[in-house]
Amino acid sequence: VNTLVLATQNQIDSVSGDTSYYNQQAADALLDRLGISPHSLDIWTENVRKWISQTIFQHIHREIQTINKTLDQVGAAECKIGSVSTAVLSKISTTKHEHIANIALLLPYLEVSVNQEYLVNRIGELASGSCVGSFRWESGGKYKNNQWNKELPTDSQIVMHCISTYLDSHLPRNPMYPEGRTFTTQYFVQTPSKADTKKKEYALFQSSIHPPHFKLLVGDEVWEVSKGRNNLFHTLILLMYYLREEQHGMLGPVNLGPTGLNMTWIIS
Repeated sequence: VNTLVLATQNQIDSVSGDTSYYNQQAADALLDRLGISPHSLDIWTENVRKWISQTIFQHIHREIQTINKTLDQVGAAECKIGSVSTAVLSKISTTKHEHIANIALLLPYLEVSVNQEYLVNRIGELASGSCVGSFRWESGGKYKNNQWNKELPTDSQIVMHCISTYLDSHLPRNPMYPEGRTFTTQYFVQTPSKADTKKKEYALFQSSIHPPHFKLLVGDEVWEVSKGRNNLFHTLILLMYYLREEQHGMLGPVNLGPTGLNMTWIIS
């Protein structure tokens, strides 16, 4: 019988930040147990990349361009997104709120890196095309004609942060999470934080930053798929599959179907 449990809680704690525990045979067994064929996984991977491109990055890129154009028009060209810190942008959102009301909704997406110039440029590159074709899972793009370095966020980090922020914005505010990051706080765990599966029904777990590696926690089990360039996409697919099969297509109180976030088509 194929096992669904790929690691125990103690094993998670001992290998947080280390992908050497990864077991390809166990990952294949998991997909086989769930009934996810290699063909379906390929199609769903393309679908999730399209969703990330169109729903996340193209939208963010358009908002940045619109707001920067407005800042030009109101005499604040020196404060364009990508040129100043998020702290400065936050102040501008207060003083010029009547002109750029949407900037407050955009700011959380920009908090993934202090290097705003790089981040905004990279978001534009990831928004190009229809399926985040420039995505580099363990690195990123060039910065001022120099190669990417570890002082900059990986594309995986940018993608995960932006998806989490998008879902934060669509989940009802929870008084337990006053900053408004309900999804990020409740359903995402990132090393060096320990993944306490006993306190979460399910959650995404980033066990390694360099190179990026993600797993899905389900109760006291760990669902782990292929490492490498598709690991993040496949783990997101596992999350959607689990929510469809075990949570009636709901992420907390939010429907993932056509009447809600319209994400279930990704794995159909």
